[in-house]
Amino acid sequence: MTLLPPTVKQQERIDQEMKWDPEQTRKDVANLREWLVKQRHLPQHIDDVRLERFLYGCKNSLERTKQMLDRYFTARTALPEFFAARDPLANDIQECCKAIQYFLLPSLTSEGYRVTILRLVDTRLEKFSLETITRRILMVMDTRLVEEFSLSNVMIIDLQGFNAGHISRCVPTQTVMRRGMVATQNSMPFRLARIHFLHTPSFIGNVLAMIYPLLKEKLVDKFRFHTGGGEELYSYMDKDILPAEWGGKAGTFDELNDAWKRKIEKHRDWFLREEKLCRTNENARLPNSKSSLTSELNGIQGSFRKLNID
Repeated sequence: MTLLPPTVKQQERIDQEMKWDPEQTRKDVANLREWLVKQRHLPQHIDDVRLERFLYGCKNSLERTKQMLDRYFTARTALPEFFAARDPLANDIQECCKAIQYFLLPSLTSEGYRVTILRLVDTRLEKFSLETITRRILMVMDTRLVEEFSLSNVMIIDLQGFNAGHISRCVPTQTVMRRGMVATQNSMPFRLARIHFLHTPSFIGNVLAMIYPLLKEKLVDKFRFHTGGGEELYSYMDKDILPAEWGGKAGTFDELNDAWKRKIEKHRDWFLREEKLCRTNENARLPNSKSSLTSELNGIQGSFRKLNID
């Protein structure tokens, strides 16, 4: 599945916001390379293309990019449940691709944002593993780092078919959800513009009351809740970029999901190699270079309160 480049109008808007300077970017990448050499605890194999994309995702701020690089590699050491055993052909990933559709749309929104969709296909609880879903999401995000730039992102979560049992599985005693949020939101150089929830169930208020204390206020402000389906998105983005089932021209849910399944399979060797290389050596970390991500993980409480849903 090809991620289409920006149109002329989209590129103009992106350029206005980012003010991309190729010469300055070259200098910044060289600066980052020099900085990495001095970070004895960090891997040194990352290529210049990915460094550019880290810069882009951090709005060309060198300091923010350095922090994000440290968080990116630290997460791969501190969160093995999401960054180990990342074989796209493994049975759990293959089953996840059947039960949960997760894919990016080929075309950007008019603002230059990339749209990602997650929806449930198999409603059986035994097919719903938050840990595996998160691992797969992170594999797709890593694939994007290899393949594209984007100004920001829109997430669409279709809750049709989700019930209280699925939601309860998102609040386990081992804090998988919170650790997964740290992995996806705090260790990857992607900005988020909005999150749309479709087919929002009546019990969502009880769920949100439980998880709101775990969320940053800036993230909560990006939430949009809809009781209907894809037609609710028409006032937010061009209908044509959406899947066929929602009135668009991007292809069907099955086609889009299968295309992204094949895409991560295509990168299998890369995932297996990166799993070995993308580790921090915490014994070599300088005392004054403690990662902020480590502090966040240390602050996660051991369990959530029991979730009661009527």
